[in-house]
Amino acid sequence: MIKLTATAIVHYISPVIEIPSKTPGGQGFTKRELVLDDSWTKDGVTHPNFVTIEFSGDKMFQLDNFTQGQRVTVEAYVNGREHQGRYFNSIKGQSVTLYVAQQTSSNAGQHVAAAPGGYPQQPAYPQQPAYSPQPQYAQHGGYAQQGAPMPTAGAVNNNLGPSNLPF
Repeated sequence: MIKLTATAIVHYISPVIEIPSKTPGGQGFTKRELVLDDSWTKDGVTHPNFVTIEFSGDKMFQLDNFTQGQRVTVEAYVNGREHQGRYFNSIKGQSVTLYVAQQTSSNAGQHVAAAPGGYPQQPAYPQQPAYSPQPQYAQHGGYAQQGAPMPTAGAVNNNLGPSNLPF
C-alpha cells in the first residue's frame, strides 16, 4: 500500500452506497465516495482532474462534516491489484480535515488571495535547485557485447549488421 496526503476542493460527496455480498448469505458493506476537484489551468486552458476516494465503515461518517466547495486535506492509501492481466487501483480514505493554510514568518499576517470561484489559491512552492549535470562519457557506437573488447576512439567497426548496427 502507498500512503498519500492530498489537498483539494470538495466537488461531490455521495450518499451511503450499499454493496451486496457476492456470496449467498455473505455480509455486504457500505461506503461513501468523496470526489475531489484538483483541476488546473495552464496557458489559458483548464485541465479537469477529478479524483474519487472511497470511505467505508466507521470512516465514512467523517464526510458528514464537509460540503461542496470546501478545501480539505485527505489522508488515504492506494491499493492495486491484478485481474486477468489488467491492473486496477483504488484509493481508500483514512481521514479528512478542513484545510488550514500554514503561516510562515515571511507571509505572517498576509491575506491569501482568493481565486475565481472564491477558493484560495494553491500555495507557491519554492523553486527546486537544478540538478548538476552528469559527467559525459565517450560514446563508442553502442553497447559492447559481453567479452567483446570496446573499440577505441577513431576505430572502424566492420562487423555491422544489416541496419548498420553492431548487433
